[in-house]
Amino acid sequence: MARILVIEDDPVVARVTELVLQRAGHQPVLARDFLSAKSALAEPADAVILDINLPGGNGLELLRHLREELGSRTAVLILSALKQEDVIVRGLKLGANDFLTKPFSPQELILRLERCL
Repeated sequence: MARILVIEDDPVVARVTELVLQRAGHQPVLARDFLSAKSALAEPADAVILDINLPGGNGLELLRHLREELGSRTAVLILSALKQEDVIVRGLKLGANDFLTKPFSPQELILRLERCL
């Protein structure tokens, strides 16, 4: 069972992601805004599912914080409605392991996540 930090502000997407992870045998931990997510990043997790647009800040800034300030190599899967090439490239350059756009297939999410683990 992997501990997965899910950083997602949309309650429906957060709930669906939580259920999908639980059914796959993982332990999801939710953070719904920038500040709670930044705090949660200090706790150990096997992987992070990261939204970009968050209340109070930007998920890419959280990714930068995780990689540069915390020095963490924790697997990160960005899950975002943003589909612009520059956003995807920036996320990958900052150290994301993968990028999945919304709407998403629950099966694809699990496969991509488990590939990162």
